[in-house]
Amino acid sequence: MAVLESGFDFEGPAMFKVQQHFDDDKVNRDQIHSVIRDQFHGEPIKNRIRPGMKIAVAVGSRGIRHIDFIVHTVIDLLHEFGAKPFIVPAMASHGGGEAEGQRKVLGNYGITEETMGAPINASMETIDLGTVDGVPVYFSKTAFESDLIIPVCRIKPHTDFKGPIESGIYKMLCIGLGKHKGASTIHSAGYAAFPTLIPNAGQLIIDNAPVGLAVSVVENSYDEVENVYVIPKELIPTEEPKLLQKAKHLMAKINIDPIDLLIVDELGKNISGEGMDPNVTGRSPVPGVPFEGISTIHRIAVLDLTEETHGNATGIGMADLTTKRCFEKIDLPVTYANVLTAGLFESAKIPVMLENDREVVGVGLKSATLVPPKVARVVRIKNTLHLSEFWVSEIIAKELSDNPKFTVTNDIQPFRFNQDGNFSW
Repeated sequence: MAVLESGFDFEGPAMFKVQQHFDDDKVNRDQIHSVIRDQFHGEPIKNRIRPGMKIAVAVGSRGIRHIDFIVHTVIDLLHEFGAKPFIVPAMASHGGGEAEGQRKVLGNYGITEETMGAPINASMETIDLGTVDGVPVYFSKTAFESDLIIPVCRIKPHTDFKGPIESGIYKMLCIGLGKHKGASTIHSAGYAAFPTLIPNAGQLIIDNAPVGLAVSVVENSYDEVENVYVIPKELIPTEEPKLLQKAKHLMAKINIDPIDLLIVDELGKNISGEGMDPNVTGRSPVPGVPFEGISTIHRIAVLDLTEETHGNATGIGMADLTTKRCFEKIDLPVTYANVLTAGLFESAKIPVMLENDREVVGVGLKSATLVPPKVARVVRIKNTLHLSEFWVSEIIAKELSDNPKFTVTNDIQPFRFNQDGNFSW
């Protein structure tokens, strides 16, 4: 059966590598260490940590830059204070919703008992803390029974809802530390409830569990750490919304509009909670999410999964096209554990699947626009997290030549495929 009337042969446009320029304020590892240390030794943090305290350091499943170094720094400081820190995975249903799977996720980021010098308690057991907005709030029993809880997280725009508080401290408390049961229960309320449910549930936890402070990262547009903020629990309600606004201002976008075909080399949970960030693509499994400054994209092709996602293909349903090799890497039980917990079935739907990159691009070009493929508006990115350098077709390159936000380089490539039909550049 012919997929395309004229077959998969096409003359693609010449592709130009471009560099996109963003605010590049950041802190390096030495500065990260100093910033965290100074804040831990200052008021009002140091008096919260006493010798002998069993302190739960909550760590999630996101690919935060320098996350292992940040956690190690926190653990070392707690040891200096004479405390007894241990690590609790705060990742809801990720890792297949199982303790060993969550240990493995942490291990992928270099966070093990050996590297951190602290035990990891990955128990999935929860307790019922009460009810908020008609929804039961479950919380990690291990964390609750500690003397102090310190979430280590990133504050950023959420992929599937908008509000004054999105991804960050409150979400880690009520979803990440809610474990599989708590996350499922919160998600059963639906994303429309999240703008109020997440802060209300998170505040219930702060008021009733031994949360002491949070170590929060904001990243810049280059996926680097803009800064680290150590926030005492009483300031979380006022400081998290401020840091969210900063994160939104710093977030990278493609800044090209429209796009006929967006080629995404890789998708994964280490890139975004939705595999490829809807704040970049404008495609969310939740209808009606108001994204700002998003390009009009007619077709999206995803070529592969990241190694770090370990088969979790959450978000693949937001693509129009994918390859057979990408599909064969999908771990369905792991993916389903994630999307069923979130109640976002659209995220796991399989796009049109073709044999290789050549077929995917051919179908994408011929279905996205009525113009010949050679003059189509094509953008090829590695993933939605790294947008400082990518490829654009010639017609876009010409438009960007006078744009101060971009540099069009002399690196030009034709569409080339190897003998397996996959990109060779």
